[in-house]
Amino acid sequence: MKQTNKFKTISGMLTILALVGVLAGCGTSSSTTTETTKPAEATKSADPTKAPAKGVTIKVASSAGWTRDIDKKLAEQFKTETGNTIEFVISPDDQYTNVLKAKFATGEGPDIYLTSSGVAMNEYLPDQHALDLSNEPWVSRYTDWAKAGTTRNGKVIALNTWSVDGWGLLYNTALFEQAGVQVPTNYQEFLKVCEMLKAKGITPIYEPGKAEWHQETWLNTLGAMIAKKTPGIYEQFNTNKAKFADQKELETGLTQMKEIADKGYYGKDFMSQTWENSVDAMGSGKYAMMLTYSTFQNEVIAKFPNSKADTWKMFPVPLSDNKSWATSSGGIVRSINKDSKVIDAAKAYFNFLVKADNIKVYYAGRPDLGPTSFKDVEGKSTLAYSSVMANAKDGAGLDFEGGVQFFNQSTIGKAVQDLYLGGKTPKQVLESIDADRAKMFK
Repeated sequence: MKQTNKFKTISGMLTILALVGVLAGCGTSSSTTTETTKPAEATKSADPTKAPAKGVTIKVASSAGWTRDIDKKLAEQFKTETGNTIEFVISPDDQYTNVLKAKFATGEGPDIYLTSSGVAMNEYLPDQHALDLSNEPWVSRYTDWAKAGTTRNGKVIALNTWSVDGWGLLYNTALFEQAGVQVPTNYQEFLKVCEMLKAKGITPIYEPGKAEWHQETWLNTLGAMIAKKTPGIYEQFNTNKAKFADQKELETGLTQMKEIADKGYYGKDFMSQTWENSVDAMGSGKYAMMLTYSTFQNEVIAKFPNSKADTWKMFPVPLSDNKSWATSSGGIVRSINKDSKVIDAAKAYFNFLVKADNIKVYYAGRPDLGPTSFKDVEGKSTLAYSSVMANAKDGAGLDFEGGVQFFNQSTIGKAVQDLYLGGKTPKQVLESIDADRAKMFK
């Protein structure tokens, strides 16, 4: 796809997402702290007439996959410059939501907490907990999608330093050529591609079956297709007037996922495979495809420079003959707890992170990110990004996570794992999603 056409497509996509009201992509921290300490004492509210207190500790709650080495590096620099300490309070990916909610419920919420952007912010009751950041100076530098993806009830409530991205099937172009296959345009063609790859001794797909959240991602990629087929369906989901169990395309998609697993296209022991090993797996050249984000190839090429991962391309997940690419609302964002006793210091930390030099360092240290959230910082693109945009014949749109409340990764992921193990039917998986969401609405 030509560069000019790509940006026209992105612009059109973001306009559509903005009309939805929210816009919408993951590593492991090696440093953790306990979850039992209370926030440090200092001033409760920001006073613009005085400098932030020094020598305080700012607790930042994060899921394990959301805090990277570059975050820790910048935190150390912040401490050197201000005397204030950033303490990352890390929870396992599948426990973060429950841990954070429990902390808020007991009045021991962190000073800063990370969440998914867009409608997913609602899960943590932002009206009760998130500080209004609308008047912060860095808001004027936001891109349209970053501002829309961090806004609730007309107020900016989060800092976004991630990027717009989506999940698709990244494929090793050399292995496709070796097997004599081309990009499939529907599910039946996809099965043929998998069978031909398997016949050549190549495992068609690396699937980290042990990662609950990744199992949910397969369904998440069908959101744009569902929204295009039934305009207004996201609003119906968000008012509990529509049921996932009534979406035939989703039931078909789950049926096909089980078929893919049963045919061995994920490999023999995929349920024991982890997300943390995905870069090594794809860099080994043993797997032809993986469901991942469009900048993942940068991570592979960084660790395996001879893998030619920079030549890999991507196409939308063809379950239920899907031809749309579902994008996020802008990845992971940071909010300040309005009950924090170190609000001045927390705001100073945000201002530090978005300084021109620091934000450039941040994005340089995040090869997994693409288009930046700030208009004055140049972003990156990949061949996977341009190719999936070209292969998405029905265009791009918002995924379920970005546009639908209570689309819980862990709950859905467990149900899909149960599907693979024979414990649930596709219909029962969808019914379990509806049942879980009904509890959340109550």
